[in-house]
Amino acid sequence: MDAAPPPARDLLGRSMLVTGANAGIGYWCAEQLAARGARVLLGCRSAERAATAVTAIRAQVPDADLRVLPLDLGSLDSVAEASADVGERIDAVICNAGVKAADRSARTSDGFDLMVGTNFLGHFALVAQLEPALAPDARVIAVGSIAHRFATLDPATLDAPWTGSSLRQYGRSKAALMSFAFELSRRWSGSSRMAVCAHPGYAVDPLTPPRPGLAEVSGFVRALSGPSRALVQGKDGGALPIVHAATAAEVVSGDYWGPGGLLEFRGAPARVAASDDVRSTAIGTALWAAAESITGVRFPA
Repeated sequence: MDAAPPPARDLLGRSMLVTGANAGIGYWCAEQLAARGARVLLGCRSAERAATAVTAIRAQVPDADLRVLPLDLGSLDSVAEASADVGERIDAVICNAGVKAADRSARTSDGFDLMVGTNFLGHFALVAQLEPALAPDARVIAVGSIAHRFATLDPATLDAPWTGSSLRQYGRSKAALMSFAFELSRRWSGSSRMAVCAHPGYAVDPLTPPRPGLAEVSGFVRALSGPSRALVQGKDGGALPIVHAATAAEVVSGDYWGPGGLLEFRGAPARVAASDDVRSTAIGTALWAAAESITGVRFPA
C-alpha cells in the first residue's frame, strides 16, 4: 500500500493559537495545523506538558513552527499576561482548553466555578484582550460539545452554585462558550472576521495514534477497542471538524461543525445543529453582559 501523501502546506504564513494544546483534542489540532505549515502557539498551563507536546509534534513535523504561550484559563491574571505577551498577528484562536469534571466546590483562582470559569470566562477574557492582535480576517473557534444540548442557559445564574451532575455542568459551561461565539459572530457581522463553533464528536484515547508522553494506552486495550471504531473515533479524528472550522474556505461566520456520522460521534466534518438556547440572540446578549460584569473584562468598542 502506498504511503499517504504529506499534508498540503497551505497554512504557511498563518499564526494560530490553540488553548490546551498539550493534550487531547488540542494537541491534535496543533499537530494537524503545524503539518500544514501554520505557526502554532500552544497555550498551555504546564510548561512540562507543553514541552512534551512540542517534542511529539516535532517528531511528526520536524520543521514545525511552534511557540509555547504560558496560559492558565482559570486565572484572569494569567490570561491578561498571555494576551499582552502574544506580540504578533493571530489568524485564528481555537478555544479548546477545558475542565471536563469537577466537584461543586472547585473554584478558579479568581473564585469562579471551575468549569464555567475555565471553559467559558477564561476564553471570553482571552479573546477580548487578544482582539487588537487579531488579523482582519481572523477566526475564533469555540470548541463545543454534544453535551450542550442537555444544558439550560440562564445568564443571571452563570456563576451561581450548581446542582445535578458534573456532566450537566460541563454541558452548561460549553453551552456558554458556544453562545458567546454565536454572539461574537453577530457583533462581527459586516467584517471579515468569523466566530464559529465546532465539536469533536465522541473521541477516545484507545483509538488515537500513539504519541510519546501523551495518554499512554496499552496494546491490549487498543486491540479490545478496535471494534468500537465503527461508532466512535480517535482524538485525531475529533480534531478534524475543529481544524476545518479554523481553516476551510467553505466555513462562514456563525457555523457549527462536527462529525457528520451517526449521532455526530464520528465522521468527516459537516455542518451540524446547535440548540436554540446557544443560538438565541437574547441569551447571547445577556450572557455577554454577565461575562463582562463577572470578569471585569470588556471587548474594545
